[in-house]
Amino acid sequence: MSGEAPSTLSVPCPLCGSTDERTLYVRATRGDTPFAAEMTTDVFAAYGRVARCRRCGMTYRNPRETEEHVLHAYAALEDGDYLEERECRGMNALLSLKALKRHVAAGRLLEVGCSTGFFLNAARLEFDCRGVEPSIWAAGIARERFGLEIHRGSFETFDAEPASFDAVAMIDVIEHVLDPASVVRRVASLLRPGGVFYVVTPDISSLSARLLGRYWWGLRPAHLTYFSPTTLGLLLDQAGFEVREVRSFGRIFTYGYWLSRLAAYPAPIRGVIGAFVRALGWEDKVLYVNTRDTMEVFAVRTAEAEASPANPTLG
Repeated sequence: MSGEAPSTLSVPCPLCGSTDERTLYVRATRGDTPFAAEMTTDVFAAYGRVARCRRCGMTYRNPRETEEHVLHAYAALEDGDYLEERECRGMNALLSLKALKRHVAAGRLLEVGCSTGFFLNAARLEFDCRGVEPSIWAAGIARERFGLEIHRGSFETFDAEPASFDAVAMIDVIEHVLDPASVVRRVASLLRPGGVFYVVTPDISSLSARLLGRYWWGLRPAHLTYFSPTTLGLLLDQAGFEVREVRSFGRIFTYGYWLSRLAAYPAPIRGVIGAFVRALGWEDKVLYVNTRDTMEVFAVRTAEAEASPANPTLG
């Protein structure tokens, strides 16, 4: 499929199903919208047309690539750059684990879209961990490096008993899925009543997202849906969840990594900041940054939540 321009299709609102929408942003190259699945991509252009539903306010890519193209892209994904900051990714995993443990201390934990396994490896001392990962490359690393139990494939093909998990995590994943409503319903079906759903995703309603507009870092080719606390809360409520906490989410990376994230900014800004960091010899030192445009959400499955027969597809 490489070398081919992906076919696209128009889709209704992933939250309410309406087709009444308006264009919010458009940023494409020659009318093409390449689906770049790399986890550490610096390619922020060419994310296509981003629409906002007039009925419920959900924001999403429309048109988007076909299910076949998306699933193929994630299965074939390889991203060696992702591992260059592996020590920092381990620290970020510990931050997420500490936050999760405020809501559930132990039990069976499933991570949907577990990548190379840093979060599950951090959680394994307190939790009985399982993972789902579509990338052949990433699932292989999680198995071989950490000895984790990983289902290689889509969430649709993951087999588990209903109400068999105490916690489910989706960290930087829900914005990539083809049908987030079906995914969230299936998460509810796998959680016991009172089980915790932990979600991390960019917040398109944040101040920086609104100020940067079409140049916001969260607008990426592989992001299919863009959430705010309101729209994610509605999605969770529809599936039988009660949101318990929403807060901003920051990350730890080296100064060198943060400099690489400035690729889309004006050269004078990059030059001044880069010269300052290099002069101090800080490239390999770590820095916690919270731009307050990524949200960390904790939701509890209510006793009334119904298990959904639908099997969603992880995009």
